[in-house]
Amino acid sequence: MASAMEPASGSEPGGTSFLDSLQAGLRASGIPWLFILPSLLVMLVITFYPQVYQIVISFYNFTAEHLTNPAAAPPVGLKNYYDVLTDGINVPNYSFFPLLGFNIMWTLVNVVLHVALGVAIALVLNLKNVWGRRLYRTLFLIPWGMPVLITGLIWNNMWQRNSGGVNLLAEAINERLGTALPTTTDWLGQLEPPINTKTWLGGLFIPLLIIVGCGLLAFWLGRGLVRHGITDPQTGKWKVDRVVWNGGIAILAGLAVIFTLLDILQGSTSTSVLVRMFDRAGAPVLAFYALLITNIWLGWPFMMVVATGALQSIPPDLYEAADVDGASKWQQFWFITVPLIRPAMVPAIMLGTIWTFNLFNVIFFITAGGPRNQTDLLITQAYKLIGQEQLYGVASAFSIIVFFVLLIITLINNRITRATERFDE
Repeated sequence: MASAMEPASGSEPGGTSFLDSLQAGLRASGIPWLFILPSLLVMLVITFYPQVYQIVISFYNFTAEHLTNPAAAPPVGLKNYYDVLTDGINVPNYSFFPLLGFNIMWTLVNVVLHVALGVAIALVLNLKNVWGRRLYRTLFLIPWGMPVLITGLIWNNMWQRNSGGVNLLAEAINERLGTALPTTTDWLGQLEPPINTKTWLGGLFIPLLIIVGCGLLAFWLGRGLVRHGITDPQTGKWKVDRVVWNGGIAILAGLAVIFTLLDILQGSTSTSVLVRMFDRAGAPVLAFYALLITNIWLGWPFMMVVATGALQSIPPDLYEAADVDGASKWQQFWFITVPLIRPAMVPAIMLGTIWTFNLFNVIFFITAGGPRNQTDLLITQAYKLIGQEQLYGVASAFSIIVFFVLLIITLINNRITRATERFDE
């Protein structure tokens, strides 16, 4: 016979059963759930259900004729995913890995220039002896605050060959200064790339760049694992996070070196996936530079605003103490300014990376991906698969692949920058 002091069957040592604790928790969170419920229902309808439906139709040969009768779409399994990755789609000028490489190159170049310009201009406007700082800050926000449709149409007109503002400006400069600037440049239609790194060193520049870059990355990550160890000296447990990330990336980088070397030894420099990713990124057409100038004009004000707020939060006493200690302006920038603006700039860089990677408006309104899809990004290609080709199943598979690509980029970015960690970790 059980003692009266023993807890009831199924109860915890404290005398409260798991079910009682669960019910108490649900009752305590009932009011917050009532506040969340309306937005949750809206999200279920406009976000979650379309995403689930997109995953479902990615396994079917779903086209425009199946919109009225979805059940008639024939199942194809993983064929859509295979066709997307192996260029099996009957779409003009489509190739996934060159498209992906161009998208990554576009994102890196833009974000680096946005951050560099934004921080540089914020530093200049943060000086006390600059007259009209508030006026400049207001004027510089105009590009960021303008509707992207209006901006795209204006810049599209400026880059036109015959009546565009850029060519007319070059003509006016020629007349005034007697120079010989080209005045009929086909900014948006020229197919011949102004810079073609694929032909450098007899076509070996890109493979050698991949070998050197991936080799240094694998060496650096492997050296870090050896230097810091793969187990915690205090607990003896494996550093799973470090082993998985550093070790995994080091192995992938090493494999990239091996396969690229095999391509060179076999006399082929175009079969490797990494080499193919430079098909467009290594020889961007002139329209790319027009888009780059446009997007730099649009993007750096956001970074300037974030950097300005971070700079104004730095105590002036730190710079005064550094002056007393004899630190140069360059040393003050690297050891005071950069560490203290980092907590604000890292999340902004992550946002800028995601925005630029998925930048639809600027590309679509200025070049529409032309000429011959040479300036398409992944997101504009996905739109064309639906809007022009009406391949809904293929477009769904394409978009899911793009989602995972962006997820991997975000995780790597977060791993490097540690943007989501607490400030005291």
